[in-house]
Amino acid sequence: MQLDGNLNFERAGNRAGRTLLLVHAMGADLTFWESCRSVWEPHLECVAIDQRGAGRSPASPAPLSPADHAADLAAFCQRESLGPVVVIGCAVGAMAAALLAARRPDLVEMLVLSNPGYRIDEAARSALATRAATARAGGMAAILPAATSAAFEGCPDDERQRAYVARFAALDPQAYALQIEGMLEADISAVAGSITCPTLIVAGGRDRLLPARHAEAIHAAMPGSRLVRFEDGAHFIPYQQPERFAHEVLTFIAQAAGGTADS
Repeated sequence: MQLDGNLNFERAGNRAGRTLLLVHAMGADLTFWESCRSVWEPHLECVAIDQRGAGRSPASPAPLSPADHAADLAAFCQRESLGPVVVIGCAVGAMAAALLAARRPDLVEMLVLSNPGYRIDEAARSALATRAATARAGGMAAILPAATSAAFEGCPDDERQRAYVARFAALDPQAYALQIEGMLEADISAVAGSITCPTLIVAGGRDRLLPARHAEAIHAAMPGSRLVRFEDGAHFIPYQQPERFAHEVLTFIAQAAGGTADS
């Protein structure tokens, strides 16, 4: 583990290949990508980060928006002399990844958005605000199992799901509430159309939290993007179906590069 002054990260894999910058979902940390990395690292370099306020990165005393996280990613890439990179984000992490691609196209060669949000609507905003208040008042136990069961809709109750739930239950409720409050106004609709790098969008047919209509709206705003639906996919496709997702990404990179994934 390394702490570069702002974001904790792990860097491993084939440095002769392209570099993937991995941006986890809200409520997770860089371990979210472990199974995907085992597929990618023989071919590509992987840089997995803990977003500010998550994992072993510094805590934040205030809510951080996806735009704030995108600014962190840009600063991180510059400090570590990364770029252009292939940025891969999931859920709210995908919104931060998209904002990075829109605002700093010089740092992003390709973009992968899994279970992305287009904008948080009023109904979702109200439900999320209630979840934040409940966690702050009663701890993580007060929002379980509802918070995780929604994310794992239709998934087997296996070791992978139980490991995620255990990590989630151990989160600091104040920090988690701040993460939620930072995304209440999340909206990439104004910038999606300006993203011109090759982009893969992966939607989950069983995603209750950011349904496939979000991915479809982003795809419509980005005519050159590629949309893939995992009809049996829930809210955390890279974590829940890592091998399938990882190979989809390798195929996308190879096709976008006009060669092999490690070229």
